[in-house]
Amino acid sequence: MSGKHIIVYTLIGFTLSVLSILTLDYWLAPKVIAAESSQQTWVFITDLGSSGWMAVFVFLWWLAAFAIGKSQPTSIKWPSLRKKAALVFAAVALPGLFVLIVKFFAGRARPYTGEIGFFPFTPGSANASWPSGHTTTAFGFAVAMGLAFPPLRWPLMAIAALIGYSRMVLEMHYLGDVIMGATIGTLGAVVVYNWLRPKIGLK
Repeated sequence: MSGKHIIVYTLIGFTLSVLSILTLDYWLAPKVIAAESSQQTWVFITDLGSSGWMAVFVFLWWLAAFAIGKSQPTSIKWPSLRKKAALVFAAVALPGLFVLIVKFFAGRARPYTGEIGFFPFTPGSANASWPSGHTTTAFGFAVAMGLAFPPLRWPLMAIAALIGYSRMVLEMHYLGDVIMGATIGTLGAVVVYNWLRPKIGLK
């Protein structure tokens, strides 16, 4: 993906997010809230977008590839898997850190607070709605894993979309937050992965 394409897709994602904020978010939010009986299912789905388990998974993957590679020094498979683990970690972590900064600057109130609007430079989770961090992480992981292992791309993207929807169902985010999170996660993963891949010698 060229720099021009990245700029275009970023502008499209940002525009769709802003349009959603201006026209859909506050109307749609009460219509997608989960019934009490189904909340546990959506909590499980939303937890799949947690950066914590992804970090543990990627670390164990890197550690296993490192350890097995040491015992099989002539194999090229394990060093490659170790490099892919590092790439996936960076492709998820860097966009995630970027979103944390944006959240602080934007200060959008979450749906469950009952507040409407943006409160810039306000610390705390209650005003950290835009963009959605879980959605950023989920799409970043899906795209990075898809780049490393292409057959996984579409199943993981479907799961990422479900995670994004779960954030709205649980009153944690609006649609505009999810759209922006998906945009940053997707494009951030592509940029980081493709930027780092030649630097660490991965074909």
